[in-house]
Amino acid sequence: MIHRKKIGEMLVDSGLLSADQLTEALNMPRPAKMKLGQFLVQEGMVRENEMIQALSKQLRIDRYEPGNFPVNQDLARILPLKTAQHHHVAPLAEKHGVLLLAMTDPTDIIAMDEVQETVGREVEPVICSQGQFDELMGILYGISSHSGGVPFEVGDIDFAPDDDAVEDPNPLSRVAAEGQSAVRNVNWILTQAIWERASDIHISPEKTQVRVRLRVDGILKDLPSWPKNLQNSVLSRLKILGNMDIANSRIPQDGRFSAKVSNREIHVRLSTMPTIYGENLVLRILDMSSLVYKLGHLGMNKPDQDKIEAFAQRPHGLMLSTGPTGSGKTSTLYALLSLLNKPENNLITVEDPVEFRIDRIRQVELNNKAGMTFASALRSILRQDPDVIMVGEIRDRETALIAMQAALTGHLVLSTMHTNDAVGTVTRLKDMGIEPFLISSVLGLSMGQRLVRKACPGCQESYKPPPEALSFWGLETPTPTDRFVRTYGCHQCHDSGYRGRVGIYEVIAFNKSLRQAVLEDAPEHHLLEIARRETSFRSLREDAADKIRQGLTTMEEAASVVIA
Repeated sequence: MIHRKKIGEMLVDSGLLSADQLTEALNMPRPAKMKLGQFLVQEGMVRENEMIQALSKQLRIDRYEPGNFPVNQDLARILPLKTAQHHHVAPLAEKHGVLLLAMTDPTDIIAMDEVQETVGREVEPVICSQGQFDELMGILYGISSHSGGVPFEVGDIDFAPDDDAVEDPNPLSRVAAEGQSAVRNVNWILTQAIWERASDIHISPEKTQVRVRLRVDGILKDLPSWPKNLQNSVLSRLKILGNMDIANSRIPQDGRFSAKVSNREIHVRLSTMPTIYGENLVLRILDMSSLVYKLGHLGMNKPDQDKIEAFAQRPHGLMLSTGPTGSGKTSTLYALLSLLNKPENNLITVEDPVEFRIDRIRQVELNNKAGMTFASALRSILRQDPDVIMVGEIRDRETALIAMQAALTGHLVLSTMHTNDAVGTVTRLKDMGIEPFLISSVLGLSMGQRLVRKACPGCQESYKPPPEALSFWGLETPTPTDRFVRTYGCHQCHDSGYRGRVGIYEVIAFNKSLRQAVLEDAPEHHLLEIARRETSFRSLREDAADKIRQGLTTMEEAASVVIA
């Protein structure tokens, strides 16, 4: 039997709230339907994670973990939507005649009594966060609570297949895959992904459930799992949208479609992979309304931005952006293309695949099966009278040679390469068999980059880091504008402590001394010495330290990305 103490009293007992703070909160005006716990979190008086942990311990009830409770949509028929909304509860599971309820306030005995009377069986609470409750309501009832806590129904999404789409030849398969449940779940997961600014959706079948995850700011997070019986219908629905063969589940497939979600245009790329429990599906979300096409919006410092803009004024040369997958290289190249996208320039790109579509730019997509590789596409592009060429990635010697020859013959060439830092591009090109004299003649600018998560504005707080942490980042000498922050997680950032990302950069502009050093086959450390001495070069680590000093990110986040 649950102790009938109220939530405020329990938070005082736990030491998370003082008696005076509780009295103050009770006397403050709050929306009629907002519970005290939600109000305390919203006002910053209590941290949601700490409140959940304290209530779970005191009440001796479980905390909700998405992986432990695959969503059973049949329970939505047992507990009507109106009752679930009114009492702020979501049905999780039924065990031995007891209905488990996800609740943000498990001390609400009146709500449990009324739900118990409605469903005609005993109920038990499982404590969850507000964000988790919203996700459960979305999957169970097809509604969301993203707008100020007021639920709205996830309506139809306007799907538009690509221009080269082919109608599915089997109308019966389309009918089977477009059942109400599958359509509702696909619509909900796309809406959820857009709301959370996700870059990818992972739908992964397991033995007894289907795990659903979103990649937000580079980190995967669990959503409530789907029941196993939804696996085939949801997968078929998405494969039909992507113009893929739904009858073939034994080979990897790729597809794509466009859609309008919450008045925002998105492009979706799908990839399937057969696994022992069924096809694993990953959706890459390209939100066209959130694209960043300006260098000044990427987080680059002014000296580095000036170097890149100066390079863009040159009539020819090669610029390379380097870093691991997911470090923002393509976004940087698109921002530079936007700068160069003028009527007097003919811009052509060759990409694998074309991620963002831009007016006035001729964009070519690779087709390896048809023999359209980076190298072959580049040869054809050179006959199209280009001024600026963007090559998605230089992967081999043949592509590197053609790109460098294009840069030698009056073209501005932009591309990416996988190396650890900016100076590593020289070594990588040499490893590909490119002669130092050619690198010296062509390479004009090399840039290394990473992405770090930004501290959430809703839950960040200023603090004084310990001396050893300041020493680690070379920040022992304070400045008047220093503001070091740490985060603790809140509803705005889905308890992660971070919201959005910002770039960390290092830029080497190759001057006469650097080109001579490359020609003489100088080692990397010698190139860096010249870059520091003559081009105001600043490393990734130094740029990260500046972002920390400005309060844009935390020391822990920067270390996880920049420090190997």
